[in-house]
Amino acid sequence: APETSSGAGVLGTMDLMDPLAAASALVAAFPWQSRAFVAALCFYHLSEYGIAWAFNRETLSRDSWLLSRQYVVAMSAGCVEYAVELALFPGFKLGDVGGLRWIARIGLAMVVWGDALRKAAQITARHNFTHQIQFSRRPTHRVVSHGVYAWCRHPGYLGWLTWSVGTQVMLMNPICAVGFAVASWRFFATRIPFEEGLLRRMFPGEYEAYAARTRTWIPGIP
Repeated sequence: APETSSGAGVLGTMDLMDPLAAASALVAAFPWQSRAFVAALCFYHLSEYGIAWAFNRETLSRDSWLLSRQYVVAMSAGCVEYAVELALFPGFKLGDVGGLRWIARIGLAMVVWGDALRKAAQITARHNFTHQIQFSRRPTHRVVSHGVYAWCRHPGYLGWLTWSVGTQVMLMNPICAVGFAVASWRFFATRIPFEEGLLRRMFPGEYEAYAARTRTWIPGIP
């Protein structure tokens, strides 16, 4: 009887471990790029919401997760391209052909650097950094010109641009990598001048002087 009880205990433990082992094996079966992509998206959205909660709790909402319809469609398109090309051209997708693995590694570096820059911008600006454009000056609103803002006028935008394109480079998605770069540039080419027009009215003279000495480092947007 004791042996039977012990055996049942072992079997019970194995039964509990099997789902975990199966889940681990399933995750490990996917290429590292896809796992890194999911991890990057999870960290990005959780940290965006967390930072908004820490510094701008009064404006916190479902929109603070930054899951707009256009964004979801774009990322879904990236997933579709990755899956189709992985099925049709696995050697290319995994970097086994022509030693192309360095491309995915560059994409990973872009993802890490881009999100780190954006988070540095948010933490430096604190309550001055908001997800929505501000049309009026708040009592605590200031021109932030220290930290990463000392060398980049819109580090949050530059970081997001680098991060978003980097996700597609990491997945070795040539179509979406180009598409993300073009769409993001067009968005910022319109948003930055509009936003800076508001900032020049809110901070007459001060923001003009800051903009004159600090670049955006986004190509085509001085």
